[in-house]
Amino acid sequence: MKILLSLIICFYAASGLIADDGKYEKAMKKNISMIDSAHNVTSMIDVANGFERIANAEKDKWLPYYYASLMYTITCFADTVTQKKDEYLDKADYFINIADSLEPDESETYVMKGMIAQARMQIDPMNRWMKYGPIATNNLQKAIQLDTLNPRPEYLMGVSLYYTPEQFGGGPAAAKPVLEKSLAKYNQFVPDNDLMPNWGRETVEQLLKQINEQVQTTKPK
Repeated sequence: MKILLSLIICFYAASGLIADDGKYEKAMKKNISMIDSAHNVTSMIDVANGFERIANAEKDKWLPYYYASLMYTITCFADTVTQKKDEYLDKADYFINIADSLEPDESETYVMKGMIAQARMQIDPMNRWMKYGPIATNNLQKAIQLDTLNPRPEYLMGVSLYYTPEQFGGGPAAAKPVLEKSLAKYNQFVPDNDLMPNWGRETVEQLLKQINEQVQTTKPK
């Protein structure tokens, strides 16, 4: 009888876990689907808050913290008010550090750390590149080491090179091979599940298209 009772308790406990996981997955998918439609600062912060609420309910899962960090970083790039940018990135740092503590040595968390450093540098490039440039590079290199098939480190490196002046080693020509390497990885990349990061491909394709068009227009006739 005791064995039967134990089995029943285990069954209902497992059923509860499945139900909780189903609720978590549903909430995550809903919020992830809202990322692409967040076209202004207010809607971006709303999505970030949504992931924060999921994180508060699911404190042992790293992905809600990751996505909250991603949204605050994107908001930094989108907001035109310079004084607010570091505040967004402080929140992004906070959430990605929690994600890192829950899922150590995850390539995607180092991608985010690199992206946050790039965003810090973008606020004041002339005064910040010496500090945040190496931080961004080191984190993105670490992301590559942890997962050589992850396309996002080269994506961020390529974007950074594209917008860096040629006299400082950047420009479309410098960015092109890095972006092409990223695209080749995107062509092979398959996320482990529907909740894992799967962003960046469209930007890579758009930038490569722009670079190729620039090459065509500058060719001698």
